[in-house]
Amino acid sequence: MSVCRPVHSDLEISWLDMARRQTATLRTLRPTPPVWEIRLDLEYAPGAGSYVLADFGGPVREPLFPSVVDDTGFCTIVPRGHAATRLLPNTPIDVIGPLGQGFRRSAVGYALDRLLLIAEADELPWLQPLYQAAPAVALVVEATTRGRLPPPARFPPTLELTLVTRDGSMGYLGPLESDGSTPVGVERALPRVRELVAWAECICIAGDMARYPALARLVQEVRFHPQPGFAQALVRVPMPCGVGVCDICRVTTRHGERRACVDGPVFDLMDFLE
Repeated sequence: MSVCRPVHSDLEISWLDMARRQTATLRTLRPTPPVWEIRLDLEYAPGAGSYVLADFGGPVREPLFPSVVDDTGFCTIVPRGHAATRLLPNTPIDVIGPLGQGFRRSAVGYALDRLLLIAEADELPWLQPLYQAAPAVALVVEATTRGRLPPPARFPPTLELTLVTRDGSMGYLGPLESDGSTPVGVERALPRVRELVAWAECICIAGDMARYPALARLVQEVRFHPQPGFAQALVRVPMPCGVGVCDICRVTTRHGERRACVDGPVFDLMDFLE
């Protein structure tokens, strides 16, 4: 039985004609439990927060976000058992992109000196391309427990690193936006995060979208009326079409529904303020 591919609308065909269609080469793949890292050589690689749609032989294309970007391509992370992990090195992969609105360091209108990155541990790879995006970069990483945090030795020594665990087993006690009761001998993350929000000229966030309203309130409390683009948040949801016609990636903001594949996947954090 043949596999049916989705029928493209005229709008989608027009967009795909304008989008850059490329052939990536799978250069390397290696397990980094619990996920796999794959390296793709690509002439025009996506930047931090943007993506390409890759054809791995399934019924729809899959979005790939970069965890490392350089002059010859990018690395990304895929789950164990993903179709890419069954491919051989040097396999060609048809991709479309780069697509979407990525992190915009120019949104503040001047060259950044102080950048704050905030990530849940599982979403941290998508902020890695920003580790050297400004002369001073601070990173806040939160995990449920110390075993879910990357070892500090994995981070560049130039990063100002703040570790947060929800059980208080390492670093500050989370959640980072919470000011609840604190056990003796443990320090809450919230005061530290407030200091960093006040220090930063731009904030880039990758985490659970359900937490974005609380983080938006935190930023508003510290900065009062932050300028557009001061705080930016990545929304990773299924984006099979990449052109905003399938409605699967709809995201609710205070300005109404938006489509992550074209209006995002990076949004102004204040769009989630309730």
